[in-house]
Formats: sequence, C-alpha cells, structure tokens
Amino acid sequence: MLDLSLVFDPDRSRRPPARRLLTEGWSYLTDHPPPPAPESLPDGGGRPVLVIPAFLTGDAFTADLRRFLDRCGFRTFAAGLGVNWGPTPRMLDGLAARLRDLHRAHGPVALIGVSLGGILARNLAYDWPAEISHVVTLASPFRLPTASSVEPIVRLFAGHYSGDVSPTRLLTQLPVPSTMIVALDDGVVATESCFVEEDGAEVVEVRGPHVTLPSHPDALRAIVRRLAG
Repeated sequence: MLDLSLVFDPDRSRRPPARRLLTEGWSYLTDHPPPPAPESLPDGGGRPVLVIPAFLTGDAFTADLRRFLDRCGFRTFAAGLGVNWGPTPRMLDGLAARLRDLHRAHGPVALIGVSLGGILARNLAYDWPAEISHVVTLASPFRLPTASSVEPIVRLFAGHYSGDVSPTRLLTQLPVPSTMIVALDDGVVATESCFVEEDGAEVVEVRGPHVTLPSHPDALRAIVRRLAG
C-alpha cells in the first residue's frame, strides 16, 4: 500500500487557502475561454498522445483537450479505464497495457496527465521510457510531500493503492523530455509541488486555478508547441 505519510506533509508545503477552493468550483462552472486557433500553432503531424484524467474524473473530463489536440494534427487517445480513483493496481496495470498497445500500433507515445494523472504518467515513464516520447503534467503534485485541500478524500481510497508508486523515484531525473505546467492560483494542491528542475524539462507557469488548466489557452499553446517539437 502507498505510504501516504510520504505524500502529504502540510508542514513542508503550504495548503492552498480555503478561498481558492471556492474559486475552483466557480471557475469550473463559469470559466470557459475559447481555445487558440489551431492554424496559429505548429502541426502535430499525427503524433500519438495518451491523455490520463485527474483524480475522481474519467475520460469525459479530458474530451475537450483531446478534441483540441486532434484539431491541431495530433492523434489522441483516452485512457479507457473509467474513473481515476488513484494509483490502484488496476489503474497502473491498465495504463501500462494501454501504453504498450499504442506504442505497437503508432510508435513512441506522448503522455499528458492532469493533476494526479500526471503522477501516473511520470511513474510510467520510469518503467517504459522507450515507449514514451514526452511527458506533460498539468498541475500534478509529484514533488512530494505536498499539501492538498482534497487530502481527506484521497485517504478514503488509500487502502486500495499500490505501493509500486515510489514518491522517492518521482523526484529523480525523468528518462524522457517533459513539460510541467503549473497553475499559479491553484486551490487544490500546493503549486510548488507541481514542478522540479531537471534536464530536458520545461516549466510553464499559467495564471489561473487548478480545474481550468486543461482548457487554459496558454496551457494549450505550451502543450502543442512542446509536443510538436
């Protein structure tokens, strides 16, 4: 089982203010900016992209992001594993199998992980670097320990989590290029937990809340430019 004492430590990372959590809910309902024009961005050239949803969400949560990337010339794929309850053995094994299948069919795959989905994407890259071309994390608190306003909910499911996700390994140099996009007004996780300085990586700071990052125009531009090479 994953040791959550290695994951959450509010003494080392400040929990986002409560007012920001209220902003998250309001922004999710009201903040829907138009995406950038695909013709203003580099073409994806048919590159395969696997998108992993956030905690307690499924592929519907990433549908708009995938549609936008498809319009930009990428070939996107949903995780296809239902709701992301966290790093359960079923989720870890299912993502690994999905990645291998896509690699056999299309070659090296870029991974995009939203929030906790980015932790799972980064974890995959250590085990399957030859199958992965790039890892993009969106407000993903892999720099542990962290502090989060949803920690009590995570603890409800912790008994089902695999111990194969190593918090220590998540901080080591990723064996593939990566892009870490962080929300400067994050109300869910501590912003400083969402990036680390490492070779072959770029950190992109976006002004806005956690939940809107997958549709934020600046985040979308950064994803396309990095994945299009």
